[in-house]
Parts: sequence; structure tokens; C-alpha cells
Amino acid sequence: MLQAIRSRAGSFVVKGLFGLLILTFGIWGIGDIFRNRSTDTVIATVGDQKIRAEDLQTAVRRELERLSAQFHAPIDLQQAKKLGVVDDVLGVMIDRSLLDQEAARLRLEVSDDVIRNATTDNPKFKTPDGQFDRALFNEILAENHLTEDQYVTVMRHDIPRDDLSQAVTLGAAAPQSMADLLLRYRNEKRVADIVALPIADAGDLGQPSEADLTAFYDGHQDLFRAPEYRGFTLASLSPSDIAQGIEMPEAKLKEEFDERQDEFQLPEQREVQQILAPSEDKVKEAEAALAAGKDWNEVATQIAGQNPETIELGLMKREELPQVLSDIAFELPLNKPSEPVKSPLGWHILRVVKIEPAVTQSFEQAKPKLEAQLTHDEAVDRIYKVANRVDDALAGGMSIEDAAAKFELKKTEIAAADVGGRDPEGNAVSLPLPAAEVMKLVFATNEGQTSRVTESPDGAIFMVRVSKVTPPTIKPLADVKEQAIKAWQDDKRRAKVAQAAEELAAAVKPDARLAAVAAEKGLKVTTSPPLLRRPGRDDPTSPALVAKLFAAKPGEVVTATDAVGSYVAQLDEVKTPETLSQSDVADVSRNLNQGMRNDLTAELTQALRARFPVDIRREAVDRLF
Repeated sequence: MLQAIRSRAGSFVVKGLFGLLILTFGIWGIGDIFRNRSTDTVIATVGDQKIRAEDLQTAVRRELERLSAQFHAPIDLQQAKKLGVVDDVLGVMIDRSLLDQEAARLRLEVSDDVIRNATTDNPKFKTPDGQFDRALFNEILAENHLTEDQYVTVMRHDIPRDDLSQAVTLGAAAPQSMADLLLRYRNEKRVADIVALPIADAGDLGQPSEADLTAFYDGHQDLFRAPEYRGFTLASLSPSDIAQGIEMPEAKLKEEFDERQDEFQLPEQREVQQILAPSEDKVKEAEAALAAGKDWNEVATQIAGQNPETIELGLMKREELPQVLSDIAFELPLNKPSEPVKSPLGWHILRVVKIEPAVTQSFEQAKPKLEAQLTHDEAVDRIYKVANRVDDALAGGMSIEDAAAKFELKKTEIAAADVGGRDPEGNAVSLPLPAAEVMKLVFATNEGQTSRVTESPDGAIFMVRVSKVTPPTIKPLADVKEQAIKAWQDDKRRAKVAQAAEELAAAVKPDARLAAVAAEKGLKVTTSPPLLRRPGRDDPTSPALVAKLFAAKPGEVVTATDAVGSYVAQLDEVKTPETLSQSDVADVSRNLNQGMRNDLTAELTQALRARFPVDIRREAVDRLF
């Protein structure tokens, strides 16, 4: 899932760089236009402009909310940083600033008439019959917490940016012949005879001699490298540490229940499955296959070419689906496929496999949830007050031990842990907070130093003092002898099957068939299904072998090795698409054109960096996330 998220996040950032009207799935950096400046942290400078921490945090939060809604799964800050979302968002903010300053330098100004026309022409503000709807306009502004004056201010920034980008990218288009060639290249399939030689079948290779084991150990020392370990003291206070001492009055709970009635009126939910096809031709083929009685998942993966992980949408409320899909999903009877429907993601066929009716909870039913939430909120408020006092105490020279005692923090001593929170024996160390959060702070703090008070996403506070740093070392052979013997045996098994593969390939003479030679040796030959250049995640054929086959000529014999074993294959047939779906060609053309525009846009913003120097304070960004 993470990879899917990464690819979609990247495409949003690229596509959203220009013409970024605030009403296109969210507001980016609106605070830099309207917010009164404070003395908060500057995380980047672009020419004469500054990007501040609070603006980046706001933009990242909105992007995470958008991605979480899109993928129907929460995405936290740790995941966001791993996926590059933070850097992508910061990059967009920098590019916006570059273009703003260039537009100002060129004195690109926008009249009220231009803004008025852009607004009345925006499809988001129009009724189904194509007329501008003032009430709809006001409603959308209200949903985005904007006044009309603020909207106009944003447009005065967005339109010049769009003008700049269009001046560079207008007319950028790839010829259709390029789209045809690329689509044929992508859709080419190959069939081969394959002999698999699994490492697991290599047999028992015995024990190495002391000399062989020592030589292997000396030549593969990275296999036996111990990571850096750090000893540290952790002082922490989490909401759960103090929640037990908080009593929430019944009257407060009832008041909260009355204010949040809508939350406890649970709407109907439906468990939805989808077949998502890239084109109308493919979705019609899928529809026909379902009508013929073929299995849903088989149709999704083999005909629509869908990632199996995207078939199950899960239990959904109506508002959690795009309207074009929710209107269909919430009218479908159980287990009946819908007709094909088009969305911005492609062509869908939906099926409802479970319906949970709407439910209204009573106060007694909602009380445990309310009590837990209000108690947690109260605990977080109290912790915040403690955090300020602890920070002041540490700044005044108080030790972490004394601070823990004075402010009743939980103190944890760890003798040694690696960046993953494991001790030298490989066991997870016991920590009161998530190891990833704690170890990130530990490895960002120098030996002998105490960190600042840090807040976790769930409202806990913590700080560390690093007492000892043990650099990475090579473990002595005596300590890893069993591990070294197993590694030696695995290496020998890999070498054995790789040699067998090369010998089998060499035995196939020109114009001979691999199948015949393999049969003489008692080896099993499998004829592959038509293989795509990029095999799917569930494709059993080794990607290393597929890559070799797509570089081979018909009749050629190739070998490949992966973590499972070695393979010998003879390419039997190359299947080039005779006809191309015009909708697929159109999709590829659009992607090529967008790619060209993206490249030109990137060249523009890169050139502007020479005129408006960019300085990113990486340490400030790392402290934020």
C-alpha cells in the first residue's frame, strides 16, 4: 500500500503545482497569504520570502487528510516522511514562492474581470445545466473556511502562476506515433519454456572446514556487522499515565453527548468491492466475463490488470466514496455487479457484499467512548502545562533524573539499543512509548547531551539523555559461528544451482530445444503464460528472469538467479499487440503530454532558483517531523 500511496502522492504534487485553485481538493499554504506573521520558525527562504514551520505543518496536515481519505486508511507523520510527502509538499511551497516572485518581477497583475470570468467558468461552481450558481459558490467557500475577499486574494496569486507555467508549457505535446510505440512496448508479451532450480532442492552440503569458514567470514563481514548501539535515559509522561486520576462528571459527558448527537447517529455502511479498469474497452471485457460467471477477483486481476490490494474497498459510509461511486454503491442490492461507471481513477464495476443498517446510539452506549475521549483530552491539556515547566527546568540546568522526580515523569533506563529499538541480543527493548519515536530522538541527540522536550502524536511528552554510543562493529567469528555456518551453506547452495543453470543452458545447442535437453536430465519444464514486461506482484515468474527474456531473441536461452533459486529459460514467442485501444492510446498521450509539461515546469522553477536563491533549513524540517 505504501508504494501506491507514494506514486499517487507524487502525481498530485506534480499536477497540483500550477493553476492550483483552492477548491481543487484542498488549500495549500493559504496561511502564508492571510495569517499575521509571528516569530515562528523559518524552515526555508526563497529569495526575499520565508516559509515558516506552521505553514508547512498546515500544508502537510491537509495533504495527509486528503491521502487518508483517498486511500481509506490513516496516514501518520512517520509514514508521510518515509513516503516523501513532507519533501514533496515543501517543494510545492518553494515552487509557488518562486513563481510568485517572478510574477511580481514581471508585474503580472490580475484584474477583477479576469477573476470574475475564471470564477464563473469554473465547473465546480456550476449547476448540471452549466450555469454559475452563486449559492453553490458560497457553500464551497464556507466549507473551505474562506470569505469571498480571501478567495479573490488567492486567485490573484494563482492566476499569474498559471500564466507563467502556460507560457512555458503551451504547445508541449508528444506525437501520436510515440504513444503508439510506447503502448506496444508496454503491452508486448513473451512466452518461454522455463526450468526452475530451487535453492531448497540443492541438498545438504555438509559443514565447512575451519579454514573455509574463516575465509567466508573474512570475505562477508557485512553479514556479521553489529549496528550502532546507544545507551540512554528516557523520561516520559503519556495521557494514559495520568488518565486514571481524572474523573469526568456525568453532567459534562451528557453535555458533550448532546453537542455531538450527529456523531452517534451512525449512517448506513456498505462493504464494497471494485473492479478498476484502465479503459472502457477493458471494463466492458470485465463486465462480459462477470456475466459469463467468472470469478470476481480473477476478472479484476487478469482482465482489468488490477492490483489485488485495491479490490476490497472495505466498509464504507456514503460520504467516504466519491459521489459518482457512492450514488451507485448505496443503491445496489447485495452481490449484484453494477454497470461500468467512470471516475477520475478509471472505469469501475462495484459490488456490495455486506450492508450494515444505520444505528442511533443512546447516551449509555456512547458514554464509554465519550469518557475515554474527554479524559484523554484533559490529560493532554495537563501534560502540555507540565511540558512547559519541564522545558524551563532543563534549560535551567536540571538533570533529566531530577526533572523526572520533580514532575513525576516515568523514567526508563536502556543500556543499549539500535535504531530499531533492539538490544544486542536482538530483542525489542521495553519502552513506554513507540520505539520509532523514542529511537529517532535518541539517535538525533549527541552523547552526553539531553534532548529538548518532545511531543508524540498521541499527546505524550518525552526527553532523553544519551549516556553511551557504541559504534558499529564486526562481531567476532566465535560469537556468530552458527550464523556463519548457515550463511556459508546458503551461499554454496546458491552457487550450486547457479552452476547447474549455466551447465543446462550450455547444453542447449543452437536450434535445439530446452525442453528436450531438460527432459533428458529429468528436469521439469514449464511453459509460461504470456508475460508482461512488468510482472504483477502476484506473478510467480521471477522478475529477474522476465527482464532477461525481454532482452532476448526468439530461441535464445537465458539464465537468472534470485533469492529463491536459479532459472533457465528459452524464449518461444514474442506477442506484439496487433491493434491498440484508442482509449488506451489517448491515456498514454495524455500522460506523455503531462510528463513533458512537468519537465518544462521543473526546468522553469530550477532556472528561477538562480534568480531567487533557495535555502532549506533541513534541521528545522527534521525537528518538525
